Amino acid sequence: MLGSLIKLELSRLLNRWQLWVALLLMVTCFIQGYIAFRPFGLEIDPYHDNYFVAFSYAQGMGAESILAGVYPLIISLLAGDSLVRDKRSGFDRYILTRASYRKYIFAKLLSAAIMVALFVYIVEFIMFIGAMLAFPSTETVQAIEGSTPVYAEYIFLNYPYLFIFLITSNAVLYGIALAMLCNFFAAFTKNIYVVLVAPWILLFVLQMIFYNIELSDYAPLDLLGLYLSGGLIYQQSTLEIPLIFLSMIALLFLATYLTFTWSIKRGNGK
Repeated sequence: MLGSLIKLELSRLLNRWQLWVALLLMVTCFIQGYIAFRPFGLEIDPYHDNYFVAFSYAQGMGAESILAGVYPLIISLLAGDSLVRDKRSGFDRYILTRASYRKYIFAKLLSAAIMVALFVYIVEFIMFIGAMLAFPSTETVQAIEGSTPVYAEYIFLNYPYLFIFLITSNAVLYGIALAMLCNFFAAFTKNIYVVLVAPWILLFVLQMIFYNIELSDYAPLDLLGLYLSGGLIYQQSTLEIPLIFLSMIALLFLATYLTFTWSIKRGNGK
């Protein structure tokens, strides 16, 4: 039954106009990042401007890349508002007559995670191919201070394609954490605008707080790509970034599950 619910949720997520808006925003942000990395008309240096560095810059390493600021909205549109839409339409009550609330919320959260993973991997793979077409390759990837990634530097220098997979996987985990955050808000409200916008606002507020209390290395918007250039205080280890996201996913998954089940039991007078 759980597998059937997940298939149903994935089918519903794939057949929504929000998917295409999220796709348009993601592609536009990468194109903007590539243009900001190397504006038209400037001479290209294969050591500074190869497609590995260009992709990293557009991912958020570059100060002028806008993807980090838009990414929470992209994920909200993609897989963050499904629960609140069910609550508004009454579809959740229909499903709950045929499946337990535990299976329903598990299917909702797992399908959101699967959707985010598929979307981010596919779109970023396509955008990396775009970088390969737009920027030169290089036989030797070099470490150039201020230009190339510092995070996982050994992997970047020796296995650059593995490095691209690593930072894309980090973006996937970040996206799943954002989807869990959206669903956590959805467990409290039927207001779709709160679910779409509140996580975005929360991240911007936390960004300012983390910078003011000297925890800038963990500022949430910087964890999409700016961390690649190294923290202001110290350099994050290779495993530290995915472990942060995995911890947040587990915490938000549990919090959303408990909040949703509490609201169901309260509604049933249990």
